[in-house]
Amino acid sequence: MKKILLPLAEGFEEIELISIADILRRAGIEVILASLHSSLEVMGAHQITIKADALFSTIQIKDFSGIALAGGMGGVQNMRQHTELKTAIMELHHCSKLIAGICAAPILLDELGLLVDDFCCYPSCELKMKNTKKQRLQQGAFTSNNLITGTGPAFAMEFALEIVAYLLGEQKLNSLKAELLYH
Repeated sequence: MKKILLPLAEGFEEIELISIADILRRAGIEVILASLHSSLEVMGAHQITIKADALFSTIQIKDFSGIALAGGMGGVQNMRQHTELKTAIMELHHCSKLIAGICAAPILLDELGLLVDDFCCYPSCELKMKNTKKQRLQQGAFTSNNLITGTGPAFAMEFALEIVAYLLGEQKLNSLKAELLYH
């Protein structure tokens, strides 16, 4: 079974985080919400509190097929300050495992030097990027090798479905789209 790490950082974008967790779990992918803080309960950008499955400090990154990063500028700023998370992302990348980030999260991916192709992010976030010479795409989600990027809240479902396609293939994607009434 595929297993995805979904870090929970204070200030996360709720629509993105919940869409990712819900859609991946519907597809049969194990999703572990891991709090980057000392508490399992983490507040999002719009004052919605979500309870994580585990503390990040207790997870074993080698057990995961990849990682998905929700946006929200406050959440991304907290992720950028979390050294262990950045180390985990790089470990996954070096093993060619999935790295996915939506909205402002590609800022962190740029900081780690992972944006080597064109990418999606929330409009204007590309102005905060210092490493990539590539361009922001005008689409909901984009896959390049083991990296998936997404634009923002309105595209959270498309982004999550792109992850499903990457991990489980087109047949599973199409059956899930039918179940969700996604056209």
